Amino acid sequence: MTPEPTLFASPSRNIGGEPRGAGVKLRLRRGLHALLRAALRLRSQPYRPAAGPDPVTLVIAPHPDDDVLGCGGLVARKRLDGLRIHVVYLTDGGASHCGHPGLTPANLVPQRQAEARSGLRVLGVDSAETTFLGVADGTLDHLAPAAAAALVTRLAELLDGVRPDEILLPCRRDGSSEHEAAFRLVRRAADATGRRFRWLEYPVWAWWSPRLLARVLLTSRRVWRREFAGYVPVKREALTRHRSQLEPTPPWTRPVLSPAFVAFFLQPVEYFFES
Repeated sequence: MTPEPTLFASPSRNIGGEPRGAGVKLRLRRGLHALLRAALRLRSQPYRPAAGPDPVTLVIAPHPDDDVLGCGGLVARKRLDGLRIHVVYLTDGGASHCGHPGLTPANLVPQRQAEARSGLRVLGVDSAETTFLGVADGTLDHLAPAAAAALVTRLAELLDGVRPDEILLPCRRDGSSEHEAAFRLVRRAADATGRRFRWLEYPVWAWWSPRLLARVLLTSRRVWRREFAGYVPVKREALTRHRSQLEPTPPWTRPVLSPAFVAFFLQPVEYFFES
């Protein structure tokens, strides 16, 4: 994940302590989210897999760790049921530590790829069912036309090869320019195949923005929930494999993803939106 500057300050900007009023804002955010979770439960229905004898799910992750954050519980349960999952990482994750004096894209990219593979092993996904497309992190929302077309072509080839029954990807309005670009690019690729897919959107940054989460709740045709009580430790363990994001990287004293943010994803239920 590459933090959006409008939502999270860079860790290097937090070294002096929490910004004034941060505690009040966090308590307000948590209160709003408690109300939204109640509304989500009332509006949602238990998740039902795509129809068919052996449904295949394709997970689109704009950055390494978005998959675990947004749908790690669902992925783990599907693999326990013996269902096939293929995960595609669009960007290389190399821009998560902009301004860090020691970590550069050159050493972050292999580290984040290794973390992604390790996290997926915890969830039960084999490396053979994993694709890294390697788009430079931070560029997905402003690719040159030729580069965007090449990426769409590669995604269309993946769709034709994997032949998923359902596609999981971040919400089209998720509060991240790269997540929203990912949605548009994958839809272009799907249109190019001429095939129809079941689309399920999972929130990532929208969890940090009650306004965005309320919007997707109100505008989606269906809301699904997948409960995985008892399996939260599996998702937590998969998340811990993304050490570069969850642990401070000296001299920074705070992680890229704050514990307050990560806590939103350690609930025993995940929600998916279908338009």
